[in-house]
Amino acid sequence: MTRLRRADTGVQIHRAGWVIVAPNTVLRDGYLLTAGGDVQEVGQGRIPGRFPVVDHGPGALLPALVNGHTHLELSLLEGMVPFNMGFRNWVRELIRIREEAGPARLTEGAKAGIEALKTAGCGLVGEVSSLGLTRNLLYESGLAGVWFREYLGGDLPPDVSTGLSGEGDNPGPGPNHSALTASLAGHGPHTTAPEVLKSLKEQTRARDLTFGLHLNESEDELEFLTTGKGNWADFLKERGIDIETWGLPAESPVAYADRLGLLDERTLAVHLIHSGANEFEVLRDRGARVCLCPRSNAALHGRLPDLAGMLKAGLTPCLGADSLASVDSLSLFDEMAFTARSYPEVAPETILSMATLNGAEALGLADRFGALEPNRAAVFTYLPATATTSKDLLEQLVHGAFLQNEILYDG
Repeated sequence: MTRLRRADTGVQIHRAGWVIVAPNTVLRDGYLLTAGGDVQEVGQGRIPGRFPVVDHGPGALLPALVNGHTHLELSLLEGMVPFNMGFRNWVRELIRIREEAGPARLTEGAKAGIEALKTAGCGLVGEVSSLGLTRNLLYESGLAGVWFREYLGGDLPPDVSTGLSGEGDNPGPGPNHSALTASLAGHGPHTTAPEVLKSLKEQTRARDLTFGLHLNESEDELEFLTTGKGNWADFLKERGIDIETWGLPAESPVAYADRLGLLDERTLAVHLIHSGANEFEVLRDRGARVCLCPRSNAALHGRLPDLAGMLKAGLTPCLGADSLASVDSLSLFDEMAFTARSYPEVAPETILSMATLNGAEALGLADRFGALEPNRAAVFTYLPATATTSKDLLEQLVHGAFLQNEILYDG
């Protein structure tokens, strides 16, 4: 049985047949010396004899996984919205079902989604909330990460900054001292008015917070932003959104976001399935972070992002599971396995980086999470591996050799 756990506050040694300190640092017969809930020392071989030892077994300890992009408020909708109706109609049907469900049922679905995250080895999450239902749920769960309050349309509520981290009702550390940050997201440049997007970005920039943004996710978005017309323009008009002042057409979605001043080192751009080399260079030059959701992209759009091109351009993408409205699980093990199958040329350590360190960096929490290095949080998963080499271990991990095992969370 595998178990994601947080080390006790007392001094302990946690040993295993393997310790994955970081994707490029794998120790055989390794151990972690922990105290105060943090890693104090990493080693291998002979264990210091003066402290209590927790022997996890011959398998591997690895850092808690990072789900860089979720919509937990949609967890109730698992299997309810068909994928074969086109993206615009899928969105329309999702909105209808969500409105019919109501806040109480959506909240219960979100609770189940959080448990699914925890039971799949996730310790950090980038949660995007358009209804505001999941903030307290995440705080109470003990998960770390960023809770993004998302805005769409042409009007910005006057109380948009209430409760942002650093002022007002800041969630701060949750149970077990997990770091939870509250921030803002504009849904995307195809759904949110440019003045609203700029205001949201300015508020997060002033507080040094991560800003979330869906970008270049669909053919409808691409057509709308580069022509100012098309099915998506009609859809926005149906919903009463005035697009006449949006400054379209644009060269590309990324160019448009850059023109609005949305891209910098504290921006997390999600999806990018229609982006290419020129846009990757802009994102890299601005220092923007990128999150990919390959399973969701394949299901909704029949298309995958150009991961090889992103890596060649010097980007360091992270992974997200998106929502249960578009995938059949929130597991990063599932996401890694799909990514490994879809991009066989990408090294296992790169894929593991996408699910750990890259995600922690994208959410602004790499000083505490993403690796089992000294002075970072001692939050880890034990996997019952049977590998004989570190290469074999990483291959098994990212290809889903452990998916048949039950992963439990011990907060």
